[in-house]
This record gives sequence, C-alpha cells and structure tokens, in this order.
Amino acid sequence: MEEDIFENLSKFGLSPYEIKVYKALLLNGPQTSTSIVSLAGVPQPRVYDLFNNLINKGLIQVSPGKKKIYRAVPVETALSRIINDMSSYKDELADYVEKVSNNVKKYNPYLWYMDNEALIKEQIKELIINAKSEIICSLKLPMLRYLDRYLINAANRGVSVIIVIFPDSDRYDITDLLNTTVLKRRPGISPEIFIVDREESIVKVDDISKKLVYAIDFQEAEMIHILNYYYYNIVWKPSMYISKFMIKNEWRFNTSWISCEAINTFINNGYKLTGRVIGNTQNGQIDITGTIKGTDIIPGYKNSFLIQSEDQVFTVGGRLTRIEDIRMEELYLKAEKVK
Repeated sequence: MEEDIFENLSKFGLSPYEIKVYKALLLNGPQTSTSIVSLAGVPQPRVYDLFNNLINKGLIQVSPGKKKIYRAVPVETALSRIINDMSSYKDELADYVEKVSNNVKKYNPYLWYMDNEALIKEQIKELIINAKSEIICSLKLPMLRYLDRYLINAANRGVSVIIVIFPDSDRYDITDLLNTTVLKRRPGISPEIFIVDREESIVKVDDISKKLVYAIDFQEAEMIHILNYYYYNIVWKPSMYISKFMIKNEWRFNTSWISCEAINTFINNGYKLTGRVIGNTQNGQIDITGTIKGTDIIPGYKNSFLIQSEDQVFTVGGRLTRIEDIRMEELYLKAEKVK
C-alpha cells in the first residue's frame, strides 16, 4: 500500500529516483546527502541532480551554509502548488487551442469502433445525457431497460425523444415512456440506432452467428445522413405508433422527416401550428418565425413543410434540400388547439 501511494507521485512529473528521495525525506525528516543515499537507495553520483530537480519542483528545501541539510516541503503545500500551476496552465492551453483551432479550416471525421458492451452502453448513455434538441433511436429490451430513465429525463428537459422498440419489449412496462416520448413498435428486430441532435450517431450490431457485439460511433455529417435515411425507411416506416406527439410547451427538431410527422399529426387533430426555423438559404443563414401551413412529402424524394412568415411562404427541407427554399437545421414547433 505504501509503495502504491508514493508511486502515484509520478503523476506529478517525478521520476522513480525523485520519488525515492522525496519519500525518504517525508518519512525520516531532514537529512544530509549521505543519509539520503542510504535511506533512499539512489546512486551517489545522481543524488545532487535529484536534489536540484526536487528543489526546482518545489518539493524539497536545502539549508544555507557549508553542511547542507535537505528537508521535504509538506505534501499539502508542495502538491497544491503543482496542482494550481497545472490548473492555470490547463486553462491557458485550452484558451490558446480554442483560439487557434477556430481559425484553422479542417475536416476531421470522427469514427470510433467499440466492441466492449459496457463501454457501448456508457457511450450511448452519455450521448443521451448531453442531448440538446432531438434523440432518434431504436432499442432492444436490454438497452431499453438500461436507458429508459435517461430518455425520460431528456424528454422532461425539453428534448424531443423518438423511439422504436421491438417485440422483445412487449412485457416491459413502458408507461413512463408513453407519457413523455413518441413511441413506435416494429414487428421485427433491426440494429439499434441512436442519432442525437443530428450531430452524432451510434449504431450497435449483434452478430449472433459470430457471437460478436460491436458499435460504430461517428460525427461525420454524410454518414449520419445515410444512417438517418436507413432509420426512416427500414426502422421507422414499418413500425406502428404506440404513443404519438402530445401537446407540450415546445417541440424541438433537427430532422425534417420527423418534423413533418409531428406537423401532420397535429394538423390532422385540429391544431394550429407556429414555428421558428433556423437554417440556410442560397443567400446564407436564416432565422424566421411564422405559421406552419402543412407538409409536402414525396416518398423517397423529399420531406418538406411550409412556413409563412409575414407575407412570404417558405418551403423547408432537410440536409439534401435541392428545390426547397431553406435547408433546416432547427425547428421549434408549438401547437395550439383551434377553438
């Protein structure tokens, strides 16, 4: 135990010999160089270099005069100073990196392969905890059991949570999910998919024949678009609603097809819709608020909706917008019952 404690001083930049010298002085009090060589078991030719290093690091002190006596600076004092120095350096380095990297044009697709099930679950959990606007996912029963409280918490803090479950979840109590999320049931099993804020995705695969479980985690926009398209056509469309979009203060979306699903659900049930769209046009970024007039959907080609702002009607589409006026990045949607 004693050795383990002192070995951890390496985290503060101490070499093995420096640790031995500092340990000897901490445990035995002030010593001469000859005593330190004996107590610490360090080579005589190295001892003065070690003293100088430890003095420069603020870990030991030396007496004045001809006969040098060395003593350890107390742990609390010595290590607190190092920690404070490193904390200041951390902040300084982080600020510098942020300033410089923001001015550098770069393309850095993020792609991680994971084959540890516990790590996969934790990564997905963190993704859900940090979601800002939208979670689109499909869940088998074990993952549903593990994540349901995190998904409910996300929905309660205003994130739009869209879930597809499979037949293996038939006997699981989904009451709390029904009251907070949009829920569908797919008749057969498919891969587990998680798309969060249209910024990061994880797809988890169980290869039963090879008894393998693995996942791919990525932030590359084109890959997310492809996975989103797969989810919509292969996972979402064959599934049946268990709970639909309910009235709440505001729905937030990053994806056009789920925006259209919500818009059609509310309009078909007699609600008036207003929305705020943030996106891009040929002339740059746009941020408008207006009345949602309806949707314009051609299967396999487009999922778009119409928003009227003042006297102008804009068509709004998703990532591959070609003929619409606006490529949507965010939609804030409010529904009000028509009296």
